[in-house]
Amino acid sequence: MLKGHVFSKQLFEHPIFALFINTFLNGENGVSNNYKNGMQVTYSGSTLTVDSGAVCIQGRFLEEDTSTPIATGTNNAYCKLVIEIDLDKKNTESQLNQAAYKVITSASGYPELTQTNIIKNVAGIYQYELARFKTTASGIADFQDMRTFLDFDSIFEEIRQQYGTILKELQDELASVVDGSDYLLKSAGGTVNGKIIANGGIEGDLKGDVDGNAKTATNATNANTSNSCTGNAATATSASKCTRK
Repeated sequence: MLKGHVFSKQLFEHPIFALFINTFLNGENGVSNNYKNGMQVTYSGSTLTVDSGAVCIQGRFLEEDTSTPIATGTNNAYCKLVIEIDLDKKNTESQLNQAAYKVITSASGYPELTQTNIIKNVAGIYQYELARFKTTASGIADFQDMRTFLDFDSIFEEIRQQYGTILKELQDELASVVDGSDYLLKSAGGTVNGKIIANGGIEGDLKGDVDGNAKTATNATNANTSNSCTGNAATATSASKCTRK
């Protein structure tokens, strides 16, 4: 069944919107750098706190509207604080179950993130890292802020600059055609009003008045020099139609 997503009385559903946003951002994830407090992560003892802000993960926007504390535990471990999107879960009208903060741990080193292609599959798990740290009996240690940022102002400025560069190149090309410096007559031919100077020589049959040096004409009758030919004709095997100077 064909579904319409930008048509009257049709729904613009979440997988298509996520595809559009993710394509526009070229697959980049990040926190909005100009919304509320940028989801800044702080810690005290064994508790992390994520401040207000918004993040886009694989085309899906999430907002921290106030702040959220997260307990990390006191075991010796390497940890990453992530936002986990799990599209295999089901949301309700009152509860977001497909996205949550999560601390993933490992005893031997910082754990790998799970990042399946949730855009193509509309299913699976994708983890975005906010911070990494170690947990100890005395609290959090070796904290590192791992947020990336989406600067929408810079994105639009880059688009504007690229557009301007391409437009300038096009204008230069058109100007070169107008002043004749790069004018080419293609196989369809055409008429040029004015003198043509070919420093590299001319090959092929010529018809009309020719002023210059005809260096070699093996068969001048085939050359179709039916009008006058002035200048130096170095060789003209059959020069009945070409006046030798």
